Parts: sequence; structure tokens; C-alpha cells
Amino acid sequence: MRKLKLKKKNPVKKAPARQVAKSKKTHFSPEIKIHLTPEILIEETAHLFMQIARASVQERGRFVVALSGGTTPRGLFQHLAEEPYLSLVPWNKTYIFWVDERHVPFTDPTSNYRMTKEALLSKVTIPAEQIFPATNGSLPVEKAASTYEIKLRNFFNDEVIPRFDLALMGMGDDGHTASLFPGTAQVNEQDKWVVGYFVDPEKKDRVSLTFSVLNHSRWLVVLVEGLKKADRIQEVLEGPSEPPRYPIQYLKPVSGRLIFAMDEAAASELKNRH
Repeated sequence: MRKLKLKKKNPVKKAPARQVAKSKKTHFSPEIKIHLTPEILIEETAHLFMQIARASVQERGRFVVALSGGTTPRGLFQHLAEEPYLSLVPWNKTYIFWVDERHVPFTDPTSNYRMTKEALLSKVTIPAEQIFPATNGSLPVEKAASTYEIKLRNFFNDEVIPRFDLALMGMGDDGHTASLFPGTAQVNEQDKWVVGYFVDPEKKDRVSLTFSVLNHSRWLVVLVEGLKKADRIQEVLEGPSEPPRYPIQYLKPVSGRLIFAMDEAAASELKNRH
């Protein structure tokens, strides 16, 4: 991918981040970036989001992003809805999808769509027809998944597989990402772009993009924050390759970049810190 460039006007000051060597023991090779505080993590991710958005519009005329829910993304979305990003991101040429979603109505407090709308979408100028929720909970979950896949196929014009400019993701305490959980058949899905199923550990229905789609993204950015994630992030990044146990290890971009961006607390158990 070409080096991202920004115009000289409206410069955004960047905070320093430490680059850690790629993991050698696992079969996936993320770039690992450690930021001193959660605030710097959010600022740096907002800056990267803006860079990717501007470069995507310059190169392809649009910016297509898949978002996730969670506390850290909420903070990121709130930051993106403020200056300078309110002006610097080409929102009118941005197309919003979701990596995964709880199979609930838009009004449900646990809805990723609802959180994103409150924190970001209600504050930026994205046309309504450029927003593609994964589910509103009104259909059976498998039907909701197939309906979401039809949206993707129509948008990407029946390409062999979608290619998001950016997929923004997180990591659960058990090593899952998106709504692809340990011990489920859905982590190995190769044919479907979207799965909808009952997640037994969560006792909830979920709709999720599959790894076959996620791994075709131009950029995959995994946000990890907090001390409670430290042990798991060390096992995932420096332990053996066990993707059935830690599904996030299935993230292996075909021709894109995979970045694990974290704060100092989340990185505190990493042994390779040079």
C-alpha cells in the first residue's frame, strides 16, 4: 500500500508510540504498538483512522470501514466527533458497516449500532444511505446474517470477497474477536461472509463477519486497553499458536496490515519490549 500522506495544513500533533518486534512464536504477524496511556492510544488511533480515510478517498473515491463496539471504541468515536477530526475526516464519503453486532433492537442498551450512533454518527455528516447496520433483532438470527451478507454483496458488487479499507476490532478476555468465540464452528467458516448464531458462553445471539472477510481488509486494527487484558495479550502475542483456543490468532491479512494497538497497562506482561 502506498505511504499515507497528509496535506501540510491542519497538522495533527502525534504522540510517541513504541514499536515492538513482530511475534515470532505465533503463525500470525501483527505490528504491535504500545502507547503510554489510554488517552494517547485513542488519539493515535483517531489519527490513523483519519489517515486511512483520506488516503482511501484519494485512491478509490470512498472510505469503507467496519466498526466494533466496546468501551475503547466509544472513546475513539467520541474523539473522532470532535475537532480536528470532525473537519479532517471525509465523512460524506465514508461508508459504515459493523464487524459484529448483538442480535438486538437498535434501542437496546447493548446495541453496537446504538452506541456508535450516540457517540459518532449523530454528530458527523454521513448520509443515512451510507450506514449499514448488521441487524435490528427483528428476524431470526440466521436470516439476519444472510440479509446482512446480501447488503455486503450489493455494496461490493458481488466481488469474490469484500475488502474493507479498515476493520476496527477488539479482543475479549477469552481471546475472541468480532463475535467469533473459542470452540465454535463459526471460527472456521470459509464460505459465508456473515454468520448468525447463538453464542453459548454469552447466552446471546450474535451476527458477525467471518475471518475470510476480515482477513481481506486493507487495515485490521485491534484495540486493547487495560490491565485485565495483560495476561491474555501476552499469551496471544508471545505464546504458541492456538487459534482454536484464541480465535484472534486467525487474523492473518491476505495483503493488508494487522496492528495491535494497546496502552501500557495492556502491554505490561509482554516480555519482548524492544
